[in-house]
Amino acid sequence: MDYLVNPLACLRVYVLNDQDLEVIENIVMPTNFSFIQLADPQFGLFASYSGLTDEEIDAHAKRGVIVKKTHKITGFADETRLFSLAIQQVQRSNPAFVVVCGDIINEAGNEDQIAEVKRIAGLLDKSITIRWVSGNHDVAFDRISPDQESIDRYRENFGPDYYAFSHQNIRFLVINSTLLTPPNTLLKEAWDQVAFVEHEAMNAKYERIVLLSHHPLFIKSPDEADSNWSIEKKYRNPLLEVAKKHGIEANFAGHLHRNNIVSTDYIEVVTSGPVGYPLGQDPSGLRRVEVTPKGLKHQYHPLETTQTGNPS
Repeated sequence: MDYLVNPLACLRVYVLNDQDLEVIENIVMPTNFSFIQLADPQFGLFASYSGLTDEEIDAHAKRGVIVKKTHKITGFADETRLFSLAIQQVQRSNPAFVVVCGDIINEAGNEDQIAEVKRIAGLLDKSITIRWVSGNHDVAFDRISPDQESIDRYRENFGPDYYAFSHQNIRFLVINSTLLTPPNTLLKEAWDQVAFVEHEAMNAKYERIVLLSHHPLFIKSPDEADSNWSIEKKYRNPLLEVAKKHGIEANFAGHLHRNNIVSTDYIEVVTSGPVGYPLGQDPSGLRRVEVTPKGLKHQYHPLETTQTGNPS
């Protein structure tokens, strides 16, 4: 006996809410885009490091900071030139967005430095969003100890100091890492950020996760000693636990003014060289990051063809 099956009788109808649709979109959407990482344009640093004595330069060298001997200068003509070159290269690359990983300026609240950064950033095509990340020189008047006034001043000029955003199926978490380094003047706010990262990671069930900061999680190894160059261990350890548990695949940072890339079996920490004043062997440059379904690929590009350095 033949049976005629009415296909409509076998049709199941599913009513999807907005959350279900977002999950499906994240699963089927191809992950294939690029973004540009800039770090440490730091308007005013060239002048700050100019005119130093040999003794002062030697003292910096003992901290691993390479400072060139120059005559005393004022203003920020070098920063203007380099940041302008960076914005021009970004324009030609046409990325999905740009992230500036902190130390935008050298003196928190300096109106002249802020105005020049904004003027040059404003030249970028409006279709390319700039995502600002706060650095210690941006959120602390003394460069190490943020207070509510200095953070509020930063927020007035550059927006929130920690937040999250998504592009395709990647969730980007931006933190104010200066709060997570010694001397820890705002403890509640610091732990609030750790909780923020954990909450975002727990709820990004169908998204890959990338952490954006100024200070890297670590420089050589996850168990390295505390310093002002990376996130303090009491905050680093719980953040790394979140990375292990919820799959934060990379941390893009700045602060060192040189390239430094280190990986564990669960996270890659990419500290990128500066747009502005180099403090190591790497020249002023930017990093292009390619996001694919298989992972993240990135390369550092000098801003000036006469510069040489490690293209890591």
